Amino acid sequence: MKRIHIIDSLRGFTIISMVLFHLFYNINYYWRLGFYDGTVFNKIWQLSIAVSFFLISGITSNFLSKKKNLTRGIKTSILGFAISLITYVFAKEQLIIWGVLNGLGLCMIIGGLLKDKLSQKLWPIFILLFTFSYKIPSASLYKIGFFKALYDRNLFFLGFPSLEFYSNDYFPLLPWVFAYLAGLSLGSYLIDKNFFSYVGRENILAKIGKYSMPIYIIHQIILYPLLTLIYNLTL
Repeated sequence: MKRIHIIDSLRGFTIISMVLFHLFYNINYYWRLGFYDGTVFNKIWQLSIAVSFFLISGITSNFLSKKKNLTRGIKTSILGFAISLITYVFAKEQLIIWGVLNGLGLCMIIGGLLKDKLSQKLWPIFILLFTFSYKIPSASLYKIGFFKALYDRNLFFLGFPSLEFYSNDYFPLLPWVFAYLAGLSLGSYLIDKNFFSYVGRENILAKIGKYSMPIYIIHQIILYPLLTLIYNLTL
């Protein structure tokens, strides 16, 4: 299959945005940044990155067979567990439990199972479901008896973490599966409309987008120790 440079460019733009976001996150960890720490701008920026990744990944699922979708979902999940182990051993203050790779991995598996079974008209509904379920991991349903039991059982991977649960990066099934399925449904619609017949030209963003996974894996390995070193040298 030929590379679709439009998708690669979107992925490249998103990965650059994510690296910059984490760069400022690391800086803010040591030197408080007024425009970044807990502001609406910060939250919107973070949300735009995450939603873009899930939407793009969902769209991409349409170009892969069921087997390849399942395989990439399993591989992505394994990488996610590896990151959890690494942060637990080497950076507990940055501990990640069920981070974006675990969330994406599970969604890829679900997307692989549902591929060619979803209506192309469902993507607006999935966007609404994502919006309405976005606060669920923040214990928004905790006062309701049935859901309280789910939270108390710490079903964090589903989106019902206990009140004591903590993760520096957290992407449970709810609400993120809806963002992924919105991409899967939208991608099917765009393919049917022959939108991707024009693959676009390869540019610097597309080249970066082709390597989004290795960039994601290594960027914090470089940024976090570098900023920590600079901080310690300035003490």
